[in-house]
Amino acid sequence: MKVPRLLTLVLSLSLFGTAGAVASSLWGDYEGFAKARVLINDAEQSFSENEAPAFLIKGSTVFPVRVLSDSLQALVKWDDANKTVAIYKPNVHMFVAKKISNDYSIEQPFGKVKKGDSLEFAVVAQVDSLTTPITAFKLSIVSPSGEEVQVHEKPVVGQRESFWYTWPFDVAFEEAGSYKVKFAIQTDEGGAYSVVSEKTIASE
Repeated sequence: MKVPRLLTLVLSLSLFGTAGAVASSLWGDYEGFAKARVLINDAEQSFSENEAPAFLIKGSTVFPVRVLSDSLQALVKWDDANKTVAIYKPNVHMFVAKKISNDYSIEQPFGKVKKGDSLEFAVVAQVDSLTTPITAFKLSIVSPSGEEVQVHEKPVVGQRESFWYTWPFDVAFEEAGSYKVKFAIQTDEGGAYSVVSEKTIASE
């Protein structure tokens, strides 16, 4: 569910926080307010033409809640009837291993492969503090070029605040660079997925 643009006014961060702000002479204006530059882990956050950018008002930086939730790998829900935004940050820990024992103990964990190798492995996800209902979750393997080389989706029925989930993958690491293992959650049926956890497998 897309959060309305008016929701950009909900989040206000101090200029001494994680958002960097500079004079409007450098970044221009937005509807009469000076624009601010936002850096997340030293990477500049871009905004499309139909999005409200970061801007300054009364000494504070204001920018869309969606930007914060994506950087925190959190979930956002908008209640239009009550004009309320809710942010949920579940704890999701993932383990990547070549072998899982019969009692589900993790054996032979790894984080690096040789470029060109094909490997069978399992992804184990431990989820807790999931305090909002969800409709599905997704495990995916993303190549260094950004292609989803393998995807597994799992519908969810009812509230599940904590659970473990294991799924096997068989991936050919044809590119050099960082492969991403992503765990994403869908909060509304047919809606977009939000990534809430990510691990890296280095292909060298």
